[in-house]
Amino acid sequence: MTTAYERARASLGELENALYAALAAADAYGALLDTLVTEEETRPAPNSELIRRFRHQRREVSELTAGLEGAPLDALLRLVDRVLMIKYTEEGKFV
Repeated sequence: MTTAYERARASLGELENALYAALAAADAYGALLDTLVTEEETRPAPNSELIRRFRHQRREVSELTAGLEGAPLDALLRLVDRVLMIKYTEEGKFV
């Protein structure tokens, strides 16, 4: 039988993995956009409108990453810390 702590920690682990996966995906998309800008800029006749759109998307990805690294990551760290209180309470320790 699993404890409440083990079940909560497992579920929280899934949330943690999802957040880090979202950050990794945003970084990968940002890198792709950087590559697309470079590729387009080196063409004999670069499409300035396309470059502008890539750069706009890149700014949006940067904002997304900053948002995910801010309050959501802080909240996740608090949850990880506080889930330990469940463990200690189950063990009869009070913090």
